[in-house]
Amino acid sequence: MARKRIVQDDFRDFRRDRFVDAQSSPNARLAPTLLLTNESGVNGDIPEQLSPDDWARVQFDIPSAQVKGAELIFYVKGANSTAEKPMRILVNDQGINHYQKVERMTNGGWDRERIPARYLKDGVNTFELGMNGALFIDPGAGGRSSRSFDGGATWHSNAMGADGQLQGEYLVRLRLKGFAPRGELVSPVCALAHLDGDGIAPQVDLRRLRLSAEAKKPRGTEICFEMRSGSTPTYEPRSWTSWQAGMTLEDPGRFAQWRAKLSTKSAAVTPVLASVALTVEYTEARDSLKGVELVEIDHPEISYSSYDFDYLAPHYQVNRLVKQYCLKDVIAAGESDLEKFALLRDWVHSQWLGWQAVNYPFCPSWNPLEILETTKGNWGFGMCTHYGAVFAGCASALGYVARVLVVDHHCLAEVWSDELQKWILQDPGPGREHDATYELRGVPVNALEFHRMHRAGTAHRLMINKLPQKTKERMTNSWGGLFCRFGIPLRNNHLVQAEPAELDHGYSQYHWDGYLWWSADVDPKYAEYSLQTTRPADFNWSVNQTRLYPRAGGERGVLEVDVETATPNLSHFETRIDQGEWQRSEAPISWPLRAGDNRLEVRGVNSFEKVGRAARLKVTYAD
Repeated sequence: MARKRIVQDDFRDFRRDRFVDAQSSPNARLAPTLLLTNESGVNGDIPEQLSPDDWARVQFDIPSAQVKGAELIFYVKGANSTAEKPMRILVNDQGINHYQKVERMTNGGWDRERIPARYLKDGVNTFELGMNGALFIDPGAGGRSSRSFDGGATWHSNAMGADGQLQGEYLVRLRLKGFAPRGELVSPVCALAHLDGDGIAPQVDLRRLRLSAEAKKPRGTEICFEMRSGSTPTYEPRSWTSWQAGMTLEDPGRFAQWRAKLSTKSAAVTPVLASVALTVEYTEARDSLKGVELVEIDHPEISYSSYDFDYLAPHYQVNRLVKQYCLKDVIAAGESDLEKFALLRDWVHSQWLGWQAVNYPFCPSWNPLEILETTKGNWGFGMCTHYGAVFAGCASALGYVARVLVVDHHCLAEVWSDELQKWILQDPGPGREHDATYELRGVPVNALEFHRMHRAGTAHRLMINKLPQKTKERMTNSWGGLFCRFGIPLRNNHLVQAEPAELDHGYSQYHWDGYLWWSADVDPKYAEYSLQTTRPADFNWSVNQTRLYPRAGGERGVLEVDVETATPNLSHFETRIDQGEWQRSEAPISWPLRAGDNRLEVRGVNSFEKVGRAARLKVTYAD
């Protein structure tokens, strides 16, 4: 029985939920802050005025009162009625006079007030707001928000809004300064049969997989481990086991994965995971790779987001959009990805005159067909958000992978370039100055690169590459400052699915809690949003890339090749052997070798017939 030990002691690139911090150090621990919310912020346009008689009440369940403090965050849509006359806030009957301070309103729409830790308790906490100012309502079932018409003497859960007939939740959120009660860290898939890393695996009989961990677990904290395994490089329900609690797997598959569930009973302490060791016990068949030598393998490391993303798939509405607006003709003259994207971007920009909210007050959804029809019909307006949505929707309908991108008081798009093997920004509107790609030394950048340059004070080095003028201009500080923050919706299928989404789509201030936001710090500056990440791959995940795992086959001179791919809407694989013709194939690939040099190429093809980056493998064989 042979053994191989794999040690993992840097978790910064591991997938994780928002309740785990793996940025402050290579170790994993619970996040030092937690946002509590009763609503999702779909609607942020229904106001309710506060007065000495009209009060609002919101309740939150605090899992542990051992916090350093908290911040009450409430949506005011930019109103400043409490700048001179205070809002009165009662926290479990403890009073605070709140004066609005613009400098603390990081995005202009959300006000906030610090809450001392001594005001908070375990379990249900009550926050009452009144005397002056206004709150906004997200209609729905409600249950944690109520209203008083007599200064807090009596409360009603179904009497919100101007007419007192509305039910829902106030847009009020609570950011706790203390460790989250629980969180989850997920390892990359481990290729157990590939004991020597990026090479050809011999025939092995995997007997056992053992996990051990080095961790600190203060009183009241815990780390529980689960494992699963399968025969494919990525999880598939048909070929993988379910998650199994414990530290040992008997007879595992060729690929395995573990996850750690961290928890604490107190917001003052957290467990810390320092390292994980995987010990593989196996037997190896003698001479299973006799005569086979790896010469070259060319394939990328594939990055995955911690968050699921819903991609636009083939649909009759997709066909309608492409045909009705002749989108293939729009990009036909382009010889490269960048040229095709530029042609599409310029076409989107030219479809309507943006920001006609005064003349045409209807705000379309993010459905490209609805936007194009209403803006052209002069009864719906299209702002920057709609330009970004139309570009992302049209690019996705053409088989590319694109998404809407929200920055500070602006909206644009990102699209994956197979040629550059990266996400890149595309800004289609509304002004001509926006019809551009942002470049550094001739290479387009993505939002994370732009944001990091902004923070470093080097955004002025970027060039704005415009169309159709084909001119380049230096970035201005004012425009670069928009990238102080950025976020994405976790889907690009707005063409066929209306929800989830927020009403008015950023026409006032972004209030929906369904966007994923980048945060440079584990304690986020923009504290009003739940979904925030410090992990780069959660935004810049791999697209249309393929990775190969060759292994000895059951017969001499035959290799079996397992294939991993990050191809959305994967239809099938194509293979090419020794510079021959591309052939449709399925994984795993059985590859008979001939004496001498042997070459294999594999690529994914999506349902739109777009081909991805090919992975290449070269071996020699002596029969």
